Amino acid sequence: MRHTFTDVGSKRVHALVVDPPAGRSAASVVLVPGLGLPKYALPTAHAIAARGVSVALLDLPGFGLREPNSTRPNVHAIGLLTAAWVISQPTDHRTTIIGHSTGSQAALTAALFAQERHPNLSLVMAGPTFTPPQRRWPHLARAAVTAYRDDTLRQIRPSEVARGWWGVPSILLSGLADAPDERVGRLRMPLSLTSGVHDSFAPREWLERLATLAVASPRVRVSTQPGSHNNPYTHPHHVAGVVLDSLSA
Repeated sequence: MRHTFTDVGSKRVHALVVDPPAGRSAASVVLVPGLGLPKYALPTAHAIAARGVSVALLDLPGFGLREPNSTRPNVHAIGLLTAAWVISQPTDHRTTIIGHSTGSQAALTAALFAQERHPNLSLVMAGPTFTPPQRRWPHLARAAVTAYRDDTLRQIRPSEVARGWWGVPSILLSGLADAPDERVGRLRMPLSLTSGVHDSFAPREWLERLATLAVASPRVRVSTQPGSHNNPYTHPHHVAGVVLDSLSA
């Protein structure tokens, strides 16, 4: 794994880059974690790279750094900077953007913006938040009781949480104010929707609803994989399979 710092306009984007054993690949994956906490997504990044594709895990808004200040802690600000980062890279090869949890909302923002400039994009929304009822606190709290049933505290890096104490609530609130079901219909690239089979934040019926609304996407796939909400940590090879499939779209 290597650390990169890319100047995008007035911002500097930190990424954790994992390349395949044979070296950097032409096709690539851009991974946007939930709540700005990159550590739990590293197993999926390594699983993708092990199958021959380079992965850039974006540290936005920067909770993996001592001074997290790359962008505002907001799903749309994160998404717009992700789009700018993607456009700054070579656009002649296949690229998949995968976002997980609130990162899927940011990834949708990124894809909608970048699709005007990048002809070879696809999008994976993993564990996408939030269903319409869950945009109200009582429903969200009920879903949270079971959303992490197959997860483990080992996925948490205390230093990231400590650095993000001020920003994580802001990301959450911006996610609650967002309605991905009202935006996904503008997406004009292949879309994959996936979640853990026990993920009560992103149940199968929610994935199917988003798929139905993605009327401009040339291909939409829906799948459930083992695990619950944070299955990018607990079942990385299953999530990697969804991502690699999206690259072949």
